[in-house]
Amino acid sequence: MTGYQRASLPPSSYYCHSYCYRTLVVLLAVSVCLATAAFPNDNDVIRPERSRKSGDDVATLGKQLGGNDVVELCDFGSEEDMRWCQWSSPGPSASSRSGEGELATSWTLSTGSDALWVGGPRNDTTGDVRGGYAFHETSSSTSRQAESAVMESIMQSPTGAEGKCLKFWYSISGLSASLLRVRVRGTELHSSSSRGHVPDVIIWETRDQTRGDWREAQALYTFTSNHTLVVEAIPATEANPYNVFRGHIAVDDLGTRPGQECIGLCAFEGGMCDWSNVLNDDFDWLLGRGTQNLVTGPPRDHSSSRGDDLGGAYVFIDSSFPRRPGDVAKLESIEFQETDPNNPPCMRFHTYMSGAGVGRLRVLVQDVLTRKERTLWALVGNRGSRWIMGQLPLSSTTPFKVIFEGSIGKPRLGDIALDDITIISGPCSTLPTLAAPITSGDCTFEEDACGWANPSPRQRIDNLDFIRIKASEQSFPPTDHTTADEHGFYMSLENPKNKLEGDRAWLLSPVMEGDGKVKCLSFWYMMFEPLDEVDPNLGSLGAFLMREDTGSSSFSPLDQPPVINLPSSLILTPLWSLQNFQGLTWYFAQAPFRSEGDFQIIFEGVWGSAESSGTIGLDDISVFEGNCPTLPEAAMVRAGDCTFTRGSCGWRNDPDFSWVAASPSRRPANMLDHTYGSQGGYIYFDVFNFNGRTQRLQLVSPTLEPPSDRSPSCFSFWFAGFGSENSTLRVYQRPAQQLLDDRLLNDLSDDILIWSYTLGAGNRGGWIFGQVTLISAARYQVVLEGRSYNGGFTLDDFRVYRGACTKRPRDSQSTRP
Repeated sequence: MTGYQRASLPPSSYYCHSYCYRTLVVLLAVSVCLATAAFPNDNDVIRPERSRKSGDDVATLGKQLGGNDVVELCDFGSEEDMRWCQWSSPGPSASSRSGEGELATSWTLSTGSDALWVGGPRNDTTGDVRGGYAFHETSSSTSRQAESAVMESIMQSPTGAEGKCLKFWYSISGLSASLLRVRVRGTELHSSSSRGHVPDVIIWETRDQTRGDWREAQALYTFTSNHTLVVEAIPATEANPYNVFRGHIAVDDLGTRPGQECIGLCAFEGGMCDWSNVLNDDFDWLLGRGTQNLVTGPPRDHSSSRGDDLGGAYVFIDSSFPRRPGDVAKLESIEFQETDPNNPPCMRFHTYMSGAGVGRLRVLVQDVLTRKERTLWALVGNRGSRWIMGQLPLSSTTPFKVIFEGSIGKPRLGDIALDDITIISGPCSTLPTLAAPITSGDCTFEEDACGWANPSPRQRIDNLDFIRIKASEQSFPPTDHTTADEHGFYMSLENPKNKLEGDRAWLLSPVMEGDGKVKCLSFWYMMFEPLDEVDPNLGSLGAFLMREDTGSSSFSPLDQPPVINLPSSLILTPLWSLQNFQGLTWYFAQAPFRSEGDFQIIFEGVWGSAESSGTIGLDDISVFEGNCPTLPEAAMVRAGDCTFTRGSCGWRNDPDFSWVAASPSRRPANMLDHTYGSQGGYIYFDVFNFNGRTQRLQLVSPTLEPPSDRSPSCFSFWFAGFGSENSTLRVYQRPAQQLLDDRLLNDLSDDILIWSYTLGAGNRGGWIFGQVTLISAARYQVVLEGRSYNGGFTLDDFRVYRGACTKRPRDSQSTRP
């Protein structure tokens, strides 16, 4: 659009986990002396011009805006020339205080070439193994005397009202890595000051692992005195049993720029930054630093309200005369580019909504092309005399603006204030949960379950529940994901002592409206089993889409995985699935889906072992627009995948004879399910009742699509044989031709034998792992064929995944490498 440039949101990438409370970015105004400048009226208000910004007023990502007092960008050199630039890490000493009284140890300069020797990431942010970075090895040792490692910048002068933008890349990996944070450290004041020194103030922190990758971060801050920046790496405590495991916290490309380079962020100390009043509303948002109205608020801005700081400003809507109920004021951002479909950003802000006549605050996303607006966040009424944090995921497939819309309730009885807007990388759940649209599905579980619920017992879908639980009420995990402490809440699969293998629970979302656009489901999961457990079969966690069976095909995930039909006319489409122990911490997950009609999201937790004392948990669920990749990749559900616990997943039988679903009352003797060890949940055939004739039974997969690059795939499965030694199991690959009526025409003469196994005397009765490579440039099917005269086979746990694989078992026969 004319008049200003389009800006890019902060870059986002996989596992950029600045989600919920786990990553903290604070826009701060810290004062150490009384400002001498006065506001132009008795109400401490600045009234900005009622006009749009010009192009010269808008900062764009990467634009060099200058500034005489910044910490130069430091890439820490290379293998041949390592350097600290304008940073130092002095190591433990009396002068290296970390802000909490503990001793501090040093960071180390290194490169990826030495990562296996001394620790740290395998390369720098450019991918160069010889490029430098600073890191701290977090695993414990007998020589460790400190609880954190600090790195401090050179002295900086006051930032000015527009602040400074701190930018850097970070990497966190390993069980012993706990926390990375950045603090502003003020210098000592003159001796006559009763305040001594300005306390360190945290402006950014995160606990979330990057799993070996580098992630970008930024933070806008203001400070009214000389100061330094302190980057602090905090390992797991000595009391934490995981502190002996290797880990690192690393930073690279670290430095500050003028505040305008933190696009979209604003603390309002120096004006409205990248935000401006809309022309066609009823009145304007105003700049202020403290209310003069005793019945509303706020008395000071968000940052200074947390301490003794004297500076700070915010924007607010003034409900006094001549305002009328229902009047609306809109504050809009500059134009942003469409968000990264893989990982949209999260917006955070603080709002003050106090007074008997407070109206409504909404956050809207406006499509720049169509001018259509959609509500992402809304809060109504008095929220008490305090600043509260709001956050929401931002996602759009087209260029957009963000709009804060404040409306008047009762005149003079309810101003609404807004402060410290920040945009960070990675999706997040809406906070407070009350502000989320009713059908959004977003939930942190801190206040309630947000409409997520267990099925009614009358539905007979499951036999356990998901329970909203406080972290302190369970031995593991010690914290939830949202708050990262023992007081946080999450959803946990019920774990009664009398449970059986295969017992399961569903958690259903509110009904959501499908619009045909690709959406992304994101969440955090915990799948933990104590390391001393004899049976490692924890169970599984899966995500599904559910709809009423209308006979249409408009409800499907992108890669067309199998559809499971349930007796109650419901259709489940699996989106995501993992089994058994996954780690000792919370992990991020996401999966794409699409729906034309109304739908629900379902999480299913299943216990594998009746003796398991582990945890299967969920936290911080969010649904947003975007075609995101499935994470982790091992959780991707593809056509052909099946555990046979809820049907055959699109696999169909030979028309004459059938593979049969095992059940407690009908199954081969002493054969338990491979997935969970239960008495059902697999398929089998036997020929004992087929009149003594050799039988040839085929099981045909749904149609499979080759990868877009036509690379090989791998088909893996588990099987067991019983009966006579002349039984044979074979795998064929069958070309598939599509007819006009969407039925498949199968020409058996084109079947290609790719794998076979003949039952021997020493391989009957136990589960055996099989796999074979699939190669095709066109659509195809997989056919499993069992042949036997006096015996049979059981089958379970089919998986199709990308990449060639070596034939298994080794004594099988295969035409593929």
